[in-house]
Amino acid sequence: MINSKTYLQVNGGNPLMGEVEVSGSKNSVLALIPAMCLGEGVGKLTHVSGISDIDAMKEILSEIGIQMICENNNVEIKGEMVYSELSKQYVSKIRASNLFLGVLLAKFGMASVPLPGGDKIGNRPIDIHLDVFNKFGIETEIIEGCVKCKATQFPYKGQKIFLRFPSVGATENAMLVASSATSETIIYNAAMEPEIVDMATLLNSMGVKITGAGTPVIHIMPSGKKLNRTIHEVIPDRLEVGTFLFMIAASKGSGIIRNTNPDHVMSVITILSDSGAKIEIKEKDIIVDATNCELKSINVDALPYPGFPTDLQPFATVYAINCKGKSFVKDVIFPVRFNHLFEMSRMGMLYTSMPSQVAIHGIQKLNGTTMEGTDIRMSAALVMAALIADGESKIYGLEHILRGYDNFFQKLLDLGADITIMNEEDPEEIPEAKCM
Repeated sequence: MINSKTYLQVNGGNPLMGEVEVSGSKNSVLALIPAMCLGEGVGKLTHVSGISDIDAMKEILSEIGIQMICENNNVEIKGEMVYSELSKQYVSKIRASNLFLGVLLAKFGMASVPLPGGDKIGNRPIDIHLDVFNKFGIETEIIEGCVKCKATQFPYKGQKIFLRFPSVGATENAMLVASSATSETIIYNAAMEPEIVDMATLLNSMGVKITGAGTPVIHIMPSGKKLNRTIHEVIPDRLEVGTFLFMIAASKGSGIIRNTNPDHVMSVITILSDSGAKIEIKEKDIIVDATNCELKSINVDALPYPGFPTDLQPFATVYAINCKGKSFVKDVIFPVRFNHLFEMSRMGMLYTSMPSQVAIHGIQKLNGTTMEGTDIRMSAALVMAALIADGESKIYGLEHILRGYDNFFQKLLDLGADITIMNEEDPEEIPEAKCM
């Protein structure tokens, strides 16, 4: 059992070599599960990651009357929603819980959901979500940490909605509410992430007619009938693809990343290629080779999709350590994501901080040490740093990695990483925790 006393012992300095198969998208499945609740009958999601956030989602569904069965990387959903309120116990664990506002409003015209949890990566307000609800004539207020919503008119009339920022969650909530409206809704300046397209694909198969997903303008035409649950395969996790691309290249290794959609990670592929790593795409496989390569400096600016993902910003900064020259990494979306650099300074890393940006002089030599991650990407990025450092490191905060990566440690072992999961209270090696 991985807990706060568990750490990853890493012997660094060895290149990663081999193959790794990518799991289903974390961010997508955590949106698809709420969307599936809008339908009737039995629904099934396949290619689901075995992450701990799925466990929290299962408990949330049980509170509204939905049964969720997890087995062999599949999720089966059945039952009908009967309650419009959620408790704080499970909602506080994951950010995607805010999508139940849209789900419950679509079903009942009212909802009471505590403010969401998730990674502590800076200010993540839900004001854009509330603006969306207000456009549908939904009254909203936050009382003692709980978002309470009630429709002034139900069913809803379709609306024209302009998002002042292309928020993924707000776009998804707008799609959910619009799916039960009586006329067409149009979302302008919508988020364009692949996860938005995946939700639209599911809702379309359930009976909604959605066009434009993946572009800044999305049209949602409700069916006017009850929605039916269906079988849907989750897209590959582009953030996991990016993680392993950076890890293999930074270690001066080579490998094949299988079951990908290369179009979803083109920003990463371009950065790595421009820096000198050799990248080859063969259908759903991405081959990366950084052996015998002199890596050049990078210039990264985290932006909404199709720009470079803010989630991968920590890995870009670690990668820059092995790049010759002066690299710049900028993140105005979540500047707090640079917190991992404070931990990495323990390894001897040098960098210059500027507003929402850091400059990194390469090439730097890192020395193994003890560090602790406080969110999913930070913890994984510290593991990456330990893999390219000299000597032994201990990485705490592994429970965060389990929230976002499926079978992460075994995949690293398959790539030849010298790692062992240990516990302070028991010196014996422990097996990796699995959620499904």
